[in-house]
Amino acid sequence: MGLPGGLRARAPIAAIVAGCVALVGVAITGGAKPLPGLDLAQTGHWLYSSVLGSAFHIDGSGKQADAQVPVPGLEPGSRVAQGPTHGYVLPPSSVVEFGKSTLSVEKTTPSPANEWPVAVETKGGPYGVYRQAGVVIRLGDAAVRIAVGGRLGDPVATADGRLWLHRIDDGLLCELAPGAVRVSCPIAIPGRHKGSLALTADGPVFVDSADDTVRKVSNAGLGDPARLGVDLPDNAVVAANDVEGKLAILDRPGAKLHLVGPAVAPVSVPLPPGDYVGLASSGSVVALVDKGNRALTTYDGAGRKRDSRPIPGGADHPPVRGQDSRVYVDGADGAHVLVVDPGGEVNDVAVTGDRKPAETPVPVNPPTPETPADRTATGAPPPSSASNEPAGRPVVPVKPKPQPQPQPQPQVAVPASPPGAPRSVGATPGDASASVKWAAAATNGAALTGYRITWAGGEKTVGGGVLTTSITGLANGMAYTFTVSALNRAGAGPAAASNPVTPQASIKVPGAPVGLNVRIKTGDTDANVTWRPAAANGSPITAYHVSWRRADGSGAGSRRVAGSARAHLIEDIGITQPLTVTVLAENSAGRGAAVTVTKQRGDEPSDRSITISRGADTTATGCSPPACAFVHIVMSGFTPGKTLTISCHTEEGVHDSVSRQVGPDGKLSFDEFPQGTVGRAVWISAESVQSKKLVWK
Repeated sequence: MGLPGGLRARAPIAAIVAGCVALVGVAITGGAKPLPGLDLAQTGHWLYSSVLGSAFHIDGSGKQADAQVPVPGLEPGSRVAQGPTHGYVLPPSSVVEFGKSTLSVEKTTPSPANEWPVAVETKGGPYGVYRQAGVVIRLGDAAVRIAVGGRLGDPVATADGRLWLHRIDDGLLCELAPGAVRVSCPIAIPGRHKGSLALTADGPVFVDSADDTVRKVSNAGLGDPARLGVDLPDNAVVAANDVEGKLAILDRPGAKLHLVGPAVAPVSVPLPPGDYVGLASSGSVVALVDKGNRALTTYDGAGRKRDSRPIPGGADHPPVRGQDSRVYVDGADGAHVLVVDPGGEVNDVAVTGDRKPAETPVPVNPPTPETPADRTATGAPPPSSASNEPAGRPVVPVKPKPQPQPQPQPQVAVPASPPGAPRSVGATPGDASASVKWAAAATNGAALTGYRITWAGGEKTVGGGVLTTSITGLANGMAYTFTVSALNRAGAGPAAASNPVTPQASIKVPGAPVGLNVRIKTGDTDANVTWRPAAANGSPITAYHVSWRRADGSGAGSRRVAGSARAHLIEDIGITQPLTVTVLAENSAGRGAAVTVTKQRGDEPSDRSITISRGADTTATGCSPPACAFVHIVMSGFTPGKTLTISCHTEEGVHDSVSRQVGPDGKLSFDEFPQGTVGRAVWISAESVQSKKLVWK
């Protein structure tokens, strides 16, 4: 099966893809010479170091940091986006703009939402995408704030500068054209399925994790679905760019890397146990970051491992793709950046820069320079004035005049300031609750006195040594984002936001069905099994499983019925010996406890009966009024819900037969079998029960 337009064999992808927000901190390795300025080409990778208080540019080809912009006081992990002439540091609270030629900050403006944005570098941009707030800002001279209308997934941008956005709550795909001030949302995802946008050589596609398909995305709508050949979980992570013409998909629960595409055999690479924080494709290789093992591993489009390196300082940040088709991974300690070349080779780049001095050093006066008159023609210093003394008089050396020694400068007390933002804020959902954790904030000269946690509908304060807390009383099914700010005696620091989480009721296997009952009359062949619903325990009942057997093991059978069923008819089982029936319920968590009943003997003897009389007049072939009429049939005592074969007899034999279902009360009443022969006897039978004969009049 092919995707319209196809995922063609590897072609250059002229498209720029948004990287995930990475928390970046750069350690100081010592004093360095001022780094040179940067030309205006958009190449390499920018990052922000809260330790050095600077943004750095990493030259991926030269494997070095080649520019530094002082931007002190921002939160660790602030993302940096670059445009043609300016760069933008994007902490949650503000947008800091600097010149790429001047390497200095030019202005600071408030951010549209207090959250970590995704930076998108593309023609007409760059952009900051605030996914929880559903807001996009275009940065640069034509800066504008654009409301998209709902929470967003990770965006992608094509080479012509079109930004595609997935509005996840209502399943719409939206487009922001270059220069536009509002989005259009022309595409509705069938069934509001979960999934992700990605880019291929032929443009954007939507990977549907609900039905394991991929569809081409265009202004005309979604293309036909093409099967990927793998079973994707709902939380599958899709690399924003393809790799050698295949989509790279991380299956975290299954610990696999899938390399898939229409009309190609899928490749599934088993991954070692770990905590994978993301993946990114250079176009020819895909890079995976394993936080658990602090490792970066690269694979080609065939699933072959190309390189594997430890990540210095740990692996908190997902990889990002630069505009030079290299992948960059920032170490958690900020002292290193791993650069993945297009061929998959990994290089370690140490990040260094100038630390802002804590105090101004005391200048040392240089010696007074000599002048030409201070030397003789031979170049030797002139004789001292003592050489003009009378001959024979001893020459007394002139002691140098003592110079005043520099006095040590008194240390100036640095006043405390509000603490920095907590690092690595994360949340995990529970049943009407969530667990929030974070890493310690910078104290900034005063001990931390507490952390304040806020969310929609409440807030909570914990001690300064606490790094995790549980939030209760939340509404199941509602998304929450938690912000954490640190406190000291100077005040509250900037807040950092968690990932969004949605509490859900805990799901357990269902309870046992209630009121199990088996009814079968002596002499009957069918047993009617009934029950009342089992407790669902957080997930709808999807099925009931009914099984049965006679005391000697014969007649055993089982049947799976719908979760809405409350009865099942066991046909032709009889009650000549004890009958044991078991019923259990099933939901998404599995099968619950079973309930069992053994029927020792039949219920009251069968009182089944069939009564007939002349029914309504009718007309049939060879039969006309007044003699022609239906036989009116009244049946009672039969097994409720069972479909019976009912036959009409005359002296010549079986006249005709029909099938009818018995009502829930065991009764059945209807007109059937036209008769018109006066003086002929007619009778009705079903399940060995026979009515009296009726002589037709």
